[in-house]
Amino acid sequence: MYNLEAFMLILFFSILIFGGGIYLMSKKKPMAYKALPGPVSVREITPEPETAEELFPRLDFLAEPEPDSEHDFVPELPWGYDDNKITIMARDPETVYAYWDISEQLRDTFGFSYGARWNESMPVLRVYDVTGIDYFNGVNANSFYDIMVDDSAGCWYLHVGIPNRTFCVDLGRVLNDGTFVTIARSNFTSTPRNTLSDRIDPEWMLVSGNQRKLYARIGSKDGMSSYEIFKSFIQ
Repeated sequence: MYNLEAFMLILFFSILIFGGGIYLMSKKKPMAYKALPGPVSVREITPEPETAEELFPRLDFLAEPEPDSEHDFVPELPWGYDDNKITIMARDPETVYAYWDISEQLRDTFGFSYGARWNESMPVLRVYDVTGIDYFNGVNANSFYDIMVDDSAGCWYLHVGIPNRTFCVDLGRVLNDGTFVTIARSNFTSTPRNTLSDRIDPEWMLVSGNQRKLYARIGSKDGMSSYEIFKSFIQ
């Protein structure tokens, strides 16, 4: 009798478990299958080319500022200033630099005065040696010579070749008959020396003991002039 009851109990639980499994399997959702990707166009996967501004963005602090007012406008330098003037300066003991500016009005005035001869004239720089002359009137120079220049030139290097001299330069034209016409006259300038100065002190002043020691080392005595010391060096 007990075996029958145990068998019936086991059968009941077996049916219950089997029925529960069938119930749970009926409630489970079917597996979803993803569809395979379709054909893709090359235009869809190829990125658009980037521009230079996208690759290298513009830096505002490097960009040239755009003029926003009349004060930002920088005018170009003019070719001339209509200033009838020639200026000279010594560059070295043998060279003088000259620059000039002549107005169109003055050119027209000379052209009207001399007529056709002016068109055939040659531009010239007349270099005067005025060393030791306090007042130069154009004819009392120690000597002079002419240098031909280009008609469109506004400056020139003059190889005077003489140091320690004073010069003055006339900008002018030489007409076809040899007449020289002065357009503008320069200032005076002196070329420097290319030797030792001839100005010497009659006596060196000793202001401290260090100078006295230096004198003793070079074999000089107090009271010798700089010229005497110089002669002692070259002998």
